[in-house]
Formats: sequence, C-alpha cells, structure tokens
Amino acid sequence: MNKSLKRISLVLIIFISLTGCKSSKVGTGEDLKEKSARAVIRTFENNLAEFKTVNGKIKAGYETESSSQSISITYRIEKDKAIWMSAKVMGLLPIAKVYITPDRFQYYEKINRTYFDGDFSMAKEFLGVEVNFENLQNLLIGRPMYELKRNQMLFDDNAYVFLQNIKSILAFSAIIDSGKFEMKSQSLVNTKNESLKVDYFKFQSIDNKRFPSKLLMKAKKDDEEVLIDIDYRSVIFDEELSFPFSIPNNYERLEL
Repeated sequence: MNKSLKRISLVLIIFISLTGCKSSKVGTGEDLKEKSARAVIRTFENNLAEFKTVNGKIKAGYETESSSQSISITYRIEKDKAIWMSAKVMGLLPIAKVYITPDRFQYYEKINRTYFDGDFSMAKEFLGVEVNFENLQNLLIGRPMYELKRNQMLFDDNAYVFLQNIKSILAFSAIIDSGKFEMKSQSLVNTKNESLKVDYFKFQSIDNKRFPSKLLMKAKKDDEEVLIDIDYRSVIFDEELSFPFSIPNNYERLEL
C-alpha cells in the first residue's frame, strides 16, 4: 500500500467515534418533496441527538485487498472536546490507544512500539483542504461533515441530495433519507480522484436519541481501497468520563 493510502487508512482507523436530540421526530406523512431546503435541513437537525458525553463499545472491521482484521474498541467522547479510544484484538489483547482533541491528535500502538503526536495535517494532505476536529466528529456521528447549503439541494430517488465544492478542489455530497430524515451517506472526492465515502446503514434510538448503529467507511486511491466497517455495540449518554492517556517510554515517534 502506498504512503498516502496508509495515511488515510490510519485516519480512518483512529477516527472511529460518535454522536448526537432534540426530539425524535421524523416525517409526519406530509409530502416534503415541495418543501424548501430550509425545512428539510430543520427536520433533519431536529432528529439529531444532543449530549455532553457518550461512551460504549464498538466492533470494527478493517479490510484491504491483501489483509483484514477485526478489533474491539472502547470509546469515550466529550462532545466537541475529546475522543478517547482503546483497541483490542479478539477482545483480549490491548493493541492501541487514541486521544484526540480539537488541536491535537495522539495515539500509540503496542505491536511495533510506535506513537504519533501531532495535528490534523495528515488528513489535510489527503483531502487537500483544512480538516478539523468537528469535521471528523460529524462524519462519524451521522452529521454533515460540512454545513449543508440550502441552494445546493436536489431531490432524487426518495432522498435529499446536497452537493457543493469546497475551495474548488474537493467535491462534497450528503444524502438524507426523505422518510426518516437520517443521513444515508456522505462523500468527499478531491481533484486527484482520491475519495472517502461513508454509508450509514442503520440508526438506533436510545432514550429518544438517534445515534448511528452501523456504518461503512471506504477510502480509495488509484486502484487501492480500504474498508472499515463499524458496529456500535453499546451507547451510554452523559456519564462523567475520564480520558487517561500516556505514551509509554521507549516508543518510536512516527513522522506521517
């Protein structure tokens, strides 16, 4: 696998995180095809969950043409402030920890005794534009990575499709189900035809809060492709959380 795809693979593996209630309202049977994009966005936003913290378990699968692996992840998130994850192979052997804040990205892995301590510049290198904590958090919790533009909405195949260009070098699309008003998919494609797509297969309702249940992330460059399948096994809202993280001594720093 080439260097660029390795980097985006790392971004995808590390940014396995979560979500967002106002009320659990969905469509009322009223025909929304003719409603304005403003109403579509408002209905979509009314389905999203609001929380201070969330934590639980994730089962994640990672696959390339030459390899595949399944890992179990314990996650803790303080919305808009921190994402913490601890990964295990076969649910038993600890292999990595991750700690992400809006201005810092840290992780270490035990197999090769390496660590990374930096920012979001590796994601920018792949996408070609600035990427921040909120972009990545929203991508993983069923919210739009970029703000939806009302004048960029189309209706197609029982879905609302929002299309826009980010700084003329990145094409962004978000597709919202017209019945449940949940995110169906969103994608990014840059001028080099490198792409990242997230399909949201299922949402769950917890205490009237809508939260992604199963999604698939796909990164593609040239003829190489990385797939990450994410299954949220447990979700607990608004507990007090701690975020213990310390890079072990004698680990080698990675320059990505």
